[in-house]
Amino acid sequence: MRYSILAEVLQKLEQTSSYLQKNSLIVELLRQTPKEEIRRVIYLLLGRAWPTYESKETGIGPQQLKKALALASGYKLNQIEEMLKKEGDFGAVAYQLFSKRKQVTLFSKPLTVREVFETIRSLPEITGEGSVDRKIASVAKLLTPASPLEAKFVVRSVLGDLRIGVAEGRLRDAIASAFGIPPEEVEHAYMLTTDYALVAEAAARGLEELRKLSVTVGHPVSPMLAQRAEDLDEILERLGGKGAFEIKLDGIRMQAHKDGERIWLFTRRMEDYTSMFPDLIEPIRKALKHERAIVDGELVAVDPRTKKPMPFQEVLKRRRKYDIEKVAKEIPIQLHLFDILLRDGECLMDQPYEVRRRCLLESVQEIPGKVMVVEQIVSGDKEEIKRFLDRAIGLGHEGLLAKALDSTYRAGRREFVWLKLKPVLETLDLVVVGAHYGKGKRAGFWGSYVLAARDEDTGRLKTVTKCGSGYTDEDLKNLTEFFKPLQIPRPSDEVDIEIECDAYFEPKVVFEVKFEEIQVSPEEKHTSGFGLRFPRFVRIREDRSPEQASTVQEIAELYELQERRKAKGK
Repeated sequence: MRYSILAEVLQKLEQTSSYLQKNSLIVELLRQTPKEEIRRVIYLLLGRAWPTYESKETGIGPQQLKKALALASGYKLNQIEEMLKKEGDFGAVAYQLFSKRKQVTLFSKPLTVREVFETIRSLPEITGEGSVDRKIASVAKLLTPASPLEAKFVVRSVLGDLRIGVAEGRLRDAIASAFGIPPEEVEHAYMLTTDYALVAEAAARGLEELRKLSVTVGHPVSPMLAQRAEDLDEILERLGGKGAFEIKLDGIRMQAHKDGERIWLFTRRMEDYTSMFPDLIEPIRKALKHERAIVDGELVAVDPRTKKPMPFQEVLKRRRKYDIEKVAKEIPIQLHLFDILLRDGECLMDQPYEVRRRCLLESVQEIPGKVMVVEQIVSGDKEEIKRFLDRAIGLGHEGLLAKALDSTYRAGRREFVWLKLKPVLETLDLVVVGAHYGKGKRAGFWGSYVLAARDEDTGRLKTVTKCGSGYTDEDLKNLTEFFKPLQIPRPSDEVDIEIECDAYFEPKVVFEVKFEEIQVSPEEKHTSGFGLRFPRFVRIREDRSPEQASTVQEIAELYELQERRKAKGK
């Protein structure tokens, strides 16, 4: 398949902000793609050559890419740098360079999807002495026969930034439409594999092939999620009068996979965090009795003096440290397991929760202080449950998680069979889409941020609040620096916004915010139809992607819950 076919579709996707038009373009592309090319096309449509859960980078940054462009186009580095200052986008610069390049290779073969894909996929594997020069030469070789449009998207793919407004969440409906398969079947397959390229390849061969996809060790599964509940009475009513109640920990949701000697750790965002926690690898290997297993749990930082859980943000500091042995002593971590999805050749996801819990206990040899099974009671006695909640809070945890005894593991779903019981109203996880300059002592920094929730029905981001409270002086400085690389000249095509901002950002970062109350808001103010009273910044949710942020539908449910509480109070 010629790469020019894909490049033309990428160009059209960049030029439209309509969800329906983008979907139609992807559907048409998939229908004309040969079955053997579908996986490559999907990856390149997402701007990479491997699934999200593989922690790989091309190793080609701006400086290396400038050299590759110079080699392929015949222009000098200083000329390319001047163009970059003006355009601010490597893709636009590549298009210009190759529209008027000084050297042209005669009789060159047209670029193919396979060639582009395989070249980008090979870049992380080029290592050792002279690897940087070999990577530059490899990219230059790929660019040499490229047309201006092909060059534009090749360089963006190498950088991992296509700028076409197509996130993974958009692909479900397109795959379903292209191959005549119910969207829920496509979604279920993705939840098990977290790889839309694999899903599309199977869907192209029919529903029967799609249904063969299952859980695989080394491939993260979309985690099952919990719903909010009004109070213990509602929980017991929904669970039929009795359920399992587990201590709810405040850490990083972590899925551990074991295949013989090899261990992986995947976050809720499907990111591979194995290298961050080398001190957990051997304990997990010993704790999991089976040769192959997938378990679900929460990774928590523990204060070495008090032995109490440390704030969630402390766990994330492990990611930013180089001296991992030293920081492992400063910020020791534990993995608390609460579910098992697979052991050896047996997938347990369709088993009732109480069966999975029994299997988990049978499959784990606890390593005190490192790998444990979450404490639990099974009860329908309100007083016993309240005592257990008080104990959990006293130990420094968030509250309890209630689970229906007969519930299966519903990958990626948020349903009323897992319910949160917390002493305070939930916070929200919202996507940062814009900011306003600060005043007074905040001058020179962005002083407040515009936050949005995701609409489940359309996949678009709709504004909910402006948040200007909760930041320390250090936060304001660090956040301003953090967001500079994400600044864009106008609102993202994925965002519905009526507020005029001093700065707009690519919607890639999630803030957790506290608030006093949810209010109905006119859509000309906040496009979600809701606003927050007294919002306060808590932290960046580095473990959550924009696709995993709070939804407009969740906020509507919270609003109804809030109004019911008010009515009860009166």
